[in-house]
Parts: sequence; C-alpha cells; structure tokens
Amino acid sequence: LPLFCAMSSTLLEQARLSHQELEQGVGRIVKLLAHETKTHKQKLIQQHKVLKHVQGLQKTAAKLVTHYEDKDQAVEAEKEGMGGSEIFGSFYGRLKDLRDYHRKFPNLYHESEVDSFVASLDDDAEIMGQFTGEEFAGRFLDLNPLHMNFINLKGTKAVTYEAYLAIFSDFSGVPKEVRTKKYCEYVKELRDYLVSFIKRTQPLQDVDKLIRECEEEYEEKWEEEAGNEEDEMDKDFERGIDLEEMGGWEELAALGL
Repeated sequence: LPLFCAMSSTLLEQARLSHQELEQGVGRIVKLLAHETKTHKQKLIQQHKVLKHVQGLQKTAAKLVTHYEDKDQAVEAEKEGMGGSEIFGSFYGRLKDLRDYHRKFPNLYHESEVDSFVASLDDDAEIMGQFTGEEFAGRFLDLNPLHMNFINLKGTKAVTYEAYLAIFSDFSGVPKEVRTKKYCEYVKELRDYLVSFIKRTQPLQDVDKLIRECEEEYEEKWEEEAGNEEDEMDKDFERGIDLEEMGGWEELAALGL
C-alpha cells in the first residue's frame, strides 16, 4: 500500500489510501495485541512488532498532516482542476491512469488486507538479535563490559562481577581520586546502556518522556534546595570531581554533567 500511495496519480487518491492504511494498520495492531502470549519471548516480540506498526502509522499520519496543511496549494489546485469546462476530460484522464496502474500492479492491494495478516509471535531473529547472550532475551542485564571499564578506572579496586552488581548503582561512595574524566565517561556509558536496555525490553514505554520528567523533577528540586546553599553545593561539587583532571567545565558540559 505505501508503494501504491507513492505512485498514485493524484494527491487526493494518495490521501485516501493513507487513511485506508491507518485503518488497516490499527486492525493489524489489534490482531497482534489479541494474540495470546504464553512466554516472555512471545510478549517481547509482540511489543516490538506493535511498535514497528505504530511507527509506520506515525509516518503515514505525518504525511496526511502535510497533505491537509497544503502549504504549496497543490491539493487545492488539484480540486480546481476537477471542475470547469474540462471536467470530463480530467475525469477520464485520471480514470485511465488508475486502470493502467491496476493492470500493472494487480495484486498490490490484497497484500495489505487485514484479514490476510498473520499475527505471528514465533521466534524473530531481528528482534532477538538486539540482545546479547548474557541478556537472555531481555531477562538480565549484561554489565560485563561496564564491569571491565569500572575496574580499569584509576583508583578503583578489582572487584568481582558479583560484587560490582551490588555497587554499580551506588555513586555516593566513589572517592574523589576516582572521579576523573574517565569516570564521567564510564557513568555516561552506564546510563546509555541502561536506557537502551529499557527501550529494548519495554519497547512500548515512552522512555524519553520518563527521562524528561525525571530531569524536570531534578531541576525543580535543585532550584528549591539551592537558595543560600548554592555556594556550599558548588564547593561540594568541586570536592567530588577533580576539575583539573577533567580539564575544565567544558568537558563536563560535553559529557552532559
């Protein structure tokens, strides 16, 4: 159907087909969600497939918005071309284009029928390929690379992986000599991995929105608690991170800190 939309001879026909695709897309999503999931893997595949369909519908909807905005007045010009003294010539010309197109692509329409859509939740190599073996299809975190990065930081102890799992989320006990530029890079890598893991294991969750809400909440609390303690907090910050090692505030800003 998207190919049909792209090659259709009129803007109005493209809009009609886009509306049809939205309706059929919703039907496919309903079929997917109605499919019973018996295992963790099936549920994960279901959510990823639903997300893929939703993203496709968002693109189609965006095209429709552009169509109705009609900033270049192309749709309006097409409507005007359907009237006047040449109305019959215009009509039969478009009818010929449609017939020629259907003769060229006789089976294109049927491929998008909701009735023929199979909501399969069988093993999907593309989806499962997003996870490492250690993540076990999203059941567990794979912090092995981050563990190696952590124990190779200046000033850290060579703790076991098991011990690292107990401390990786606790930043309060990290001594000053460890909080260098490399440490800040490690923290950013840890954050990026955890965000990626949540997005891969909960594909229908709006993770970016949650992060924005957390950041806004943090900023509000920071403003509330700053007040007269701002100077003292600056001193605490300087005591916590070695600015000389970092090379200045510019590098902190580049790391998002």
